[in-house]
Amino acid sequence: MICLALGLGVLGFIAARKARRCGHHGWGWHHHHRHGWHGRHGGRGRRGLYMALAHLDASPAQERAIIAEVEKLKERLQSAKGSIKDSRGDLAAAIRGPVIDDATLGAVLGKLDGATAEARSAALDASRPWA
Repeated sequence: MICLALGLGVLGFIAARKARRCGHHGWGWHHHHRHGWHGRHGGRGRRGLYMALAHLDASPAQERAIIAEVEKLKERLQSAKGSIKDSRGDLAAAIRGPVIDDATLGAVLGKLDGATAEARSAALDASRPWA
């Protein structure tokens, strides 16, 4: 009985991998190509968005509006992420020495606060049209 369960589990796993590789996701026929399913990132990261749109039963115009807002949010978050990455070197320089440089540390923390505020603002701006 255990062998049968293990065998069925392995077959199910193989079938799921094959379906995923062949593109049979089962998330609705109308979401695959109309909005650029294989767009800039080859479809990565959009699967959840299209699953949510399918569950919402959104019209094509609503889908385009939601996707546009999500893209704007992603761009703004990427710029905030870039400014955080840029400040890592400044933070390392501020704490590298035998004594922590308060002025440099304050400047770095100010940059981080600004990037965090930008990310927060982007999330709030993206959610306002739907609230």
